[in-house]
Amino acid sequence: MKNKLLKISIFFIIFFYVLSAQNIVKAGLFDDLVGQGNSFIDKGKEQAGSINMDESINQITGIASILTGIGVAVMMGVTAYMGIKYLTAGPEAKAKLKTQLIGIIVSGVVIFGAVQIWSLVINIAKNF
Repeated sequence: MKNKLLKISIFFIIFFYVLSAQNIVKAGLFDDLVGQGNSFIDKGKEQAGSINMDESINQITGIASILTGIGVAVMMGVTAYMGIKYLTAGPEAKAKLKTQLIGIIVSGVVIFGAVQIWSLVINIAKNF
């Protein structure tokens, strides 16, 4: 009996709390809402400067070419190191090196694939 009374009282407390905590939102007319949104967008356009696409692309292209160069140099070094290890390794070590070769191939695909995707994005952006 006490358990039921406790549950009912908790229910009513929560019920009245929810009823008293409701906020009434007055959105106004739809036209007022659209007008406020448009004025917000216009205010943002006035304050923001225009973005020079060519300047932005040139800045990012410089960074991308440096990162690509570093990636190519690291790949060449790792490939040369693994090639020397492969020449001097025994049959069991050669098998392990062949499985590691998959990592080098994936790295090359990622590096050069990223360069091609970046070139494609630049060409698309220049057309807009």
